[in-house]
Amino acid sequence: MADQKTPTPGEITIMVAGAVMLIFSFFDFALKTSAWGKGLFPIATLLPLYGLVMALQIALTKFASVKLPDSVLGFTWEQIHLSLGAMAALMALGWMLTDYPFKGIGLWFQAFGAIALIVGAVLLQRERNTGALG
Repeated sequence: MADQKTPTPGEITIMVAGAVMLIFSFFDFALKTSAWGKGLFPIATLLPLYGLVMALQIALTKFASVKLPDSVLGFTWEQIHLSLGAMAALMALGWMLTDYPFKGIGLWFQAFGAIALIVGAVLLQRERNTGALG
């Protein structure tokens, strides 16, 4: 049996993507400002916040042994991760399709991070559902 403290590939993907998104949210996003800057806050800030929420939930339950409820408002954590990852990916796509003449490195890393979040959420769901059946 695998060690409970050893993160799975899905968990690692989500934690790394969340960290990358948070770090690069302070870089140039668009309009020569960060995701936290004037004109983009709070809408662009949702991208790194989704990644941060996902990463923190994994890190706290995995490494700090924080006990969270199995579900929130009737949704499992796997469903919440999938929803937040999908929302981040759709928002990143929307930002990429805007007519801003210059899309900064922060936006590109937010988009890559959002894709990684949804991949991690799918992996996490498969890992936990396979583990429950096997």
